[in-house]
Amino acid sequence: MLLMLVLGVVLGGWVLRAGGVRSSDLGQRLRDYAIQQDAQRRDILNAGAAADILRDAGRPGSVRLAQWMDRLAAFGNALAGNDKARREQAVLLAQAGYRYSDAGGLFIAVKTLSGLALLLSVQLGWLDASNRLTLTGLAISLVAWFVGSLLPELYVKSRAARRAERLTRSVPDALDLMVICAEAGLPLGRIFKVVAREMALSAPVMAEELSYTEAELQLVSERSLALLNLAERTRVPAIESMVASLVQAERYGTPLAQALRTIADESRTTLILTLEERAGKLPAQLSLPLMTMILPPIVALMATPALVRVIRMLTE
Repeated sequence: MLLMLVLGVVLGGWVLRAGGVRSSDLGQRLRDYAIQQDAQRRDILNAGAAADILRDAGRPGSVRLAQWMDRLAAFGNALAGNDKARREQAVLLAQAGYRYSDAGGLFIAVKTLSGLALLLSVQLGWLDASNRLTLTGLAISLVAWFVGSLLPELYVKSRAARRAERLTRSVPDALDLMVICAEAGLPLGRIFKVVAREMALSAPVMAEELSYTEAELQLVSERSLALLNLAERTRVPAIESMVASLVQAERYGTPLAQALRTIADESRTTLILTLEERAGKLPAQLSLPLMTMILPPIVALMATPALVRVIRMLTE
């Protein structure tokens, strides 16, 4: 009986020890699973935040203003042309920095309302009541409609040109920062995020484009698609060259730091050559204003005494 009691105690201790080991393993597995699920939830939240950035880029914060803009966008979409015209307008608006999903409809609505406003101002404020329905009045009204519809497009094109100039000037600095981040071992998405944060004050346009591209990198399956979208949005030769080099480096396995360093050197050299070319054109561009503004006064000063003498001789 004593021997059986001892064997029972030993067997019970062994069972309890094995159960403790299994319970500790189970607890570790549960902790690992909780950590994994928490990481997956963070990834989903980050992807959702990126999707909100891409979907609501440029959307106003006021709910009432957003509702009015949605109505104007629906009105503009009803007046829009074919798909080709819509794509061209979308590219132009993206170059100007308007990436809101209904920017095309808003653009058409603003053009229509601007032309109508200028037409009414000419009809009611400039033309007389008797001349409003005449042939001359109708022709002036049509010209006012055309000019009013053209003003928003001219503004958008001017804004797109200014943004392209700013992007061109900030590309070399952005590439230098990218080289530093790549040499530190950061991935491409992280590089865009860090460079966008560092250039937020010095080059806000470049920082905005890089932040948008970094958000796209979290959503698309291939990084080349986000890079090609960056080149399509900006239509800047320096950025298109950078995107082409990055896509080739990713395709053929070229080290990222080496590719970025080569692009940075080429971009800075191109910028210096462009500035030198503009400086070389200045004398020729200034010759016409100088001749127009300076030559007539000099001729007048030289010819005035002779003209005065001739007038005196004729009067005598």
